[in-house]
Formats: sequence, C-alpha cells, structure tokens
Amino acid sequence: MKAMELKVWVDGVQRIVCGVTEFTTCQEVVIALAQAIGRTGRYTLIEKWRDTERHLSPQEYPVVSLNKWGHYASDVQLILQRTGPSLSERPTSDGTTRVPERGFYRQSLPPFAKLRPFATDRSLRRKEPKRKSLTFSGGARGLREIFGRSKDPEAKQTQQRGVNLNLSRVLGGSGVSSAPVSPCRELSGLVQQQRDRLQVLENRLEGCEEELRDWEEAVAEGTQKENLEEELSLLEQQLRSTTVELEEEYLWEHEFQMEQETEQKLRVQLTELQSRVKECEAKLMEYLTHIQTLETSVEKERQQHEAELNQKINEEEAQLQLEKVRSELEVQNQNSSRLESSCRALESSLMQANRRIQEKEQELEQLTKELRQVNLQQFIQQTGTKVTVLPAQSAPRRMRSVSL
Repeated sequence: MKAMELKVWVDGVQRIVCGVTEFTTCQEVVIALAQAIGRTGRYTLIEKWRDTERHLSPQEYPVVSLNKWGHYASDVQLILQRTGPSLSERPTSDGTTRVPERGFYRQSLPPFAKLRPFATDRSLRRKEPKRKSLTFSGGARGLREIFGRSKDPEAKQTQQRGVNLNLSRVLGGSGVSSAPVSPCRELSGLVQQQRDRLQVLENRLEGCEEELRDWEEAVAEGTQKENLEEELSLLEQQLRSTTVELEEEYLWEHEFQMEQETEQKLRVQLTELQSRVKECEAKLMEYLTHIQTLETSVEKERQQHEAELNQKINEEEAQLQLEKVRSELEVQNQNSSRLESSCRALESSLMQANRRIQEKEQELEQLTKELRQVNLQQFIQQTGTKVTVLPAQSAPRRMRSVSL
C-alpha cells in the first residue's frame, strides 16, 4: 500500500502528516499531531465540508472517509480541535492530580459495575468520564515516570507500542502500511493486545498494593510521616490510573461483543434482503415474459392494421391520380383550343403587319425619290453643274444613296 500525505489544520496552521495509508486510524493521526505540537489534552478530529462538520471516531480511517467524498474531497478539511485539558491537568476533588489516561469513544456503553461486579469492593475505584474526543497526555513517558520501579519486560514492550508517523510542514516522507485485514480480525487482535496489557496491569496493581501496605505500616509506626503521605497519595493516584485502565480493557471487550452482535444482526438482515431480492427477480422475470407476449400480439395487430391501411391508401391514391389525369387532360384540351385561337389571331396580325410594312416601304420609296430630287436641285443651284439623271434603282440602293 502506497503511503500518502494528510493535511490537517491545527490552530489555523496547515500541517502535513506523512506516511498515512488507508489503514491509518484517526487515533494514530491525533497522537502524531499532539506529539508534534508538544501539547497534552483531549483532542478530536473534525471533518468539515462547507458548513457541515462531522466528528471522526478514534478507529475511523480518515483516508477512506475522504475518498468517499469523490471529486468533493479537495473541498473537505480535517481540523484538529482541542476539546479540553487532559485528566492529568485537571485536579480531582481531593486536590490531587490525575495521571494521563486514554480516552474512549462510545457513549452508549454500560457502566463498569455491570461488567465487573467484583471490582465494586475497591475503594479507590472511580467512574470513567464519557467523551467522544481523544485524550493525549504524554503516553508512554508518563507511565515510565509513575511505574519506574516496575521490572516487567511485557510492560516495557507495551509502553513502547505507538505510531511511527512523521509530521512536517513540507511535502515528502513515506510510510509502510500493513496488509489489509477485515475489521473483525483487526478488532480481535486489538482485544488480544488489551487482554495482554490487562494482565500486565493487574500484576503491576498487585505490586502497587503490596507497596501501599508497606507504606501504610510505615505510616502506622510514625516514621517519615510527611514523605509517606506524599508517597501514599502518589500510590493512590497510580492505583486509580490502573483501575481506570482495567475498566477500559473491559469496556473494549464489551465493545467487541457489541460489534459481534451487530455483525450477526447485519448478516441476518443481509440474508433476508437477499431472499427478497431473489423473489423480486423471479417476479420480474414473470412480468418480462408477460410483457414480451403482449408486445408480440400488439405487433401482429399493428402490422395487420398497417397492411389494411396501406391497401386503402393505395386505392385512394390511384383514384385521386386518375381524377387528376382527367382534369389535366381537360386543361390541356382547353389550352390547345386557346393556342389555336391565339395562333389564328397571330397570323391575322402578321398579315396586317406585312401589309403595313409594304405600305411603309412604298411611302419610303416615294419619299426617297422626292428627297433625291430636292438634293439634286440644291446641288445644281450651288455648283451650277450639269447633272445626268440615272435610271431608277431598287428600293434598298435608293435608301443607301439617300443616306449618303
């Protein structure tokens, strides 16, 4: 699985968490950011899109959640919000300071008394505050300070477990992701780890109780009273912290049981839905077969109706064409008679025009003769020469001579 970078806004500043994969949880991202900024407290990771905000659970995968937004993923912002101080920063009712403890997400879990009836005998037991935010207050460093005298190797291995995420303001970095596993297996592994740690914590609790009894005997003897009171309060504080962690382990077990019950219910619902889907598919096939039969019968009726309609239309078209041809013949006959009458009128008009042309030619010849005579007389008068009169010429030559 290729590692990627995750951009998270912390106090108005954008920070980049490198080495994030699809199987990196919100709890790991919050721990890495809290370690980077060097502040303890209770934190929650918020997914914000426009005016919509959603609080992510500790075991939710932020990369998978962002991928669900599709092309809106670039508009989604991840914001780390500090919801309050850690339990180590808040004084208790007796004036002492609580040690760091881990947060828990579920608010619907039953109280610890219903899960562990035998634990009610302990006088130092307290209730776990319900919250949805993650608590980070130093992690393994605080445990080493409190249980520095413990020589249990399993406890040291448990304290060294953590998230190896690199945080930077610049791009770069890579991480190694684990192989994809089912949520049920992952939760089973987590429960097994919590059981191992529960055994370690119980051993440490027994050691603390023995040490507490020793100090109580020393206080009864009256030696080093002031120092013993401080040590006693410290041991009580350690005992409360251990009790809280034991409560959390049982809560995790209860959470696992609830998840298993939910999974069984979902499987039953899935089986019911699958049976319903099969029934719907069978009904759908019946309906499709019936629809195909109806479509076939409708198609046959439509083709028959179209054939009858086409035949009727062809007969009507033939009748209309016949009537149209007849009307065209009548029109042609009328046009031919009109053309004949117009031809006769044209011939008569041509004959009249020829007669008029002949009359005009005769008039033109007469005028030409007269014009020649007038021209000759003028020429004789002007020159005083003798002119011989030529014989008469055709009308076209006379016209040319007149034009000359």
